[in-house]
Amino acid sequence: MSATAQSEPVVFSQLFEALVMHAMRGRLDPDAVRRLETAGLDLSRPLLVAYPLTVWYDVVGICSELLFPNLLRNEATYATGKKTAEGYSHTTMGKALFDGLRKLGWQRALSQLARSLKTGGNFLAAHSHELPGGELEITLEVLPEFIPALAAHPGIDASFMRGFLDASAELVRGPASPRFALTATDPAARRATFVLREKA
Repeated sequence: MSATAQSEPVVFSQLFEALVMHAMRGRLDPDAVRRLETAGLDLSRPLLVAYPLTVWYDVVGICSELLFPNLLRNEATYATGKKTAEGYSHTTMGKALFDGLRKLGWQRALSQLARSLKTGGNFLAAHSHELPGGELEITLEVLPEFIPALAAHPGIDASFMRGFLDASAELVRGPASPRFALTATDPAARRATFVLREKA
């Protein structure tokens, strides 16, 4: 694959490593490898620096089906997001990221979590702020210059990202961490908003 153009939305190799090399460990039989190759991920070669976002979507879909065949699509994608975050914590970059977040302490780590999400690709903006009640709100949105290249793709899979955020919070705070709720989506603007709630 040739180098991707700057205007093309891409996902960097560390997320593919987290999902395919860690979350999918032991599940990469010949049929899975063939399906991933058809989607644009050739596992007979070292990972590229980056892949088109459309390839990422297709790979997540295949891995979700293989990992969680008995779950509904959104549930499987959420669970795959969690496993990807857990896998990311085993990559070189992920280990450094989560070690740093833990050292910051829970509240400061939360304020940095949104910023760290932008390291997975070139197309995402992330903002976080504290709501009047003390809850943390994180908004993810596709940068405007990349929207035309998305065509029918939503740019942000809210189920996957909610799973990734939940697992990330658990990795920083522990199993008792609160969970994120999807509170708003704007398909036209390719935007999704999540709130971390201490109480269910």
